[in-house]
Amino acid sequence: MSKHDFEHIRPYSDAETASVAKTLSDSRDWMALLTPLIGADNAEEIAEAMPFMQTVQEFQDELTFPFLEALIEGTTDGVTVSFDAKTVDLALSEATLHLTNHKDIVLDPSLVNVARMGNGYSSTEIGIGDNLLSKKWIEDLVRLNRCFVVPRGGSARERWASSLLVSDYIRSAIARGQSVWLAQKEGRAKNGKDSTSPALIRMLISEGGETIWTGLNVRPISLSYEWDPCDSFKVRELLMIEKHGSYEKAAGEDEMSMAIGITGHKGRVHLHFCDTISWAEEAGVRTERVLAALVDKSIFSGYKIYPNQILAAKYLDIALPSNNSFTVDSNDKKLFETRLKDVVSFIGTELCSKEEIERMWCEITVQPLLAKHQITS
Repeated sequence: MSKHDFEHIRPYSDAETASVAKTLSDSRDWMALLTPLIGADNAEEIAEAMPFMQTVQEFQDELTFPFLEALIEGTTDGVTVSFDAKTVDLALSEATLHLTNHKDIVLDPSLVNVARMGNGYSSTEIGIGDNLLSKKWIEDLVRLNRCFVVPRGGSARERWASSLLVSDYIRSAIARGQSVWLAQKEGRAKNGKDSTSPALIRMLISEGGETIWTGLNVRPISLSYEWDPCDSFKVRELLMIEKHGSYEKAAGEDEMSMAIGITGHKGRVHLHFCDTISWAEEAGVRTERVLAALVDKSIFSGYKIYPNQILAAKYLDIALPSNNSFTVDSNDKKLFETRLKDVVSFIGTELCSKEEIERMWCEITVQPLLAKHQITS
């Protein structure tokens, strides 16, 4: 029995679905909102069906899953999935905490859930920061889609209380057989260097250590996107920090970045479902750091390497492993060169030189390759 009240962070229940779905339907012009994302026919089907949803599962089966399939079809060149486990059933049948590297708050858990639902398993619950829930309709939409709210901000005491609330909620969800998705840390890695936050691990094990960790059945998932729709924004931000020591976002930049992340072309995408991370300790090292390093190792090993990463390494004069089987053709080189030109054009050479922009883009792009093969630049 939990000692916390989850009322303000939990997903909506079946009993609440009909009322919330009707309110949500009336809150927006869904045809206008969805048509640019998934086409008029798909948008019309979803908009017309929304006010009649009666359960969370029905909402996801009839609206969310078709939307995500159409979105993925329109913004990727295909999604592939692999598993450490010998069978899909072993990887997905047990309630688990999926920790993934973090590229896009909408697409990351969506891809995981499309893979799960496409193999006949229920979607996960999803942890989402309250900083992203600026409007009531957004909160209603995500809580109808099995999202729970992760409070951000406040004093140190308030943040600690929030972390205990969230960790208790995650444990209770898994105890009732519900899998959960969390990003490996708050915020995306602008520099391409994915890493698991020890603070997140500390939050998860704060009230039980090994027993709690084992009960969470932590199975990381490694997400590999061929292209990052937001790469120009990240390059510009990092160059501004490099040149001026700081970067101040323009009004609406977060929303624009989120929209581009959803609608932008991602090329090929791969998900690798990793095996459970067992509890481990190391003398003289805080346990949360040991476990975070194990999650990182698991995620890195599951990366899929794409030609643009190979070409970025060559641009930076990074020596590739001698036993590699990487292949790059003339079309790959053309796409690479076109992308560099587009990024330079977006940022402009008033801030810095063409070569500096290209270098920064390549340094971001090459990181999965460096991590997977433990190459130092």
